[in-house]
Amino acid sequence: MAFCDLKPVRIINDSTGIVYIIGDVFAVYANAPVPAAYSWDQIQSVIEDRKALTIKTENCDFVIPKKDFSHQEDYFRALAIIECAQKSGGFIYEHQRRILPLKSEYIETDPGKDAYSGSCEIDENDAAATFIMLMNFKLVKVLWLLAIMLILLIFLVLHLTVGIDRDNVLYFIPISIIGGAILTLIVYLICYGIARSKYTSVAGCDPASQEQITFIISPYGFAACESCIYEDQELIPWGSLDYFVESDKMFVFYKDGRTSVFVPKKAFEKKYLGGIADIISLKLEQR
Repeated sequence: MAFCDLKPVRIINDSTGIVYIIGDVFAVYANAPVPAAYSWDQIQSVIEDRKALTIKTENCDFVIPKKDFSHQEDYFRALAIIECAQKSGGFIYEHQRRILPLKSEYIETDPGKDAYSGSCEIDENDAAATFIMLMNFKLVKVLWLLAIMLILLIFLVLHLTVGIDRDNVLYFIPISIIGGAILTLIVYLICYGIARSKYTSVAGCDPASQEQITFIISPYGFAACESCIYEDQELIPWGSLDYFVESDKMFVFYKDGRTSVFVPKKAFEKKYLGGIADIISLKLEQR
């Protein structure tokens, strides 16, 4: 199983003295001579929100505040263990939006000697610029059509309110064109703001957005994982993705029509980008 060598996470709640262990089992050391230990198939659900992890069993709900984790690495390790356990345990898992794939998508695989690896933080401006590029691809035809429709609409409104004849038509045509262009620009700027906010809203939910991320591109699959917990033996198979889009700064992988992961080109040495692009192009359709 992927990430099987991660050491268990120990969390202490200072206010209650309760100790939680997240590992091969979920254990709770409370005011009892024997700890309560639950195998992951005994867990009904795990819910992650901004403030806490809630682990629900048949008889009790355990709320673990995020502030009780000693280090950020412990939190990432706990999530990795939970996500891998969910794959085999089958419990309900509700989580915040992520910039990285879930650990349950990984399989234990040697990347091989032809793999490329690198690491960096995912830059918010680069990701936002990529979102905007993708938006432009979708909007370019629509905006032209919208501009033409707005020009005709303004021309019609002027004709109905002011009256257009041979004497003033040369004045109202440029007014209609300029008005349509301005309104189209306003629509574009609104879409620009929405595109930029898409990444920032996800990044605001996921602490991994501020962490060093390890990226692996291999003929057998890819990885995008927090560097502090990555074990170099896990990959997500290419078959789990649908297609990719390339910008000047990133490769963007898609699954089920939604963004799955950003792979910044700056994570790798420039001399390797050609080989990386070749692997991705052979494994995925480009759009």
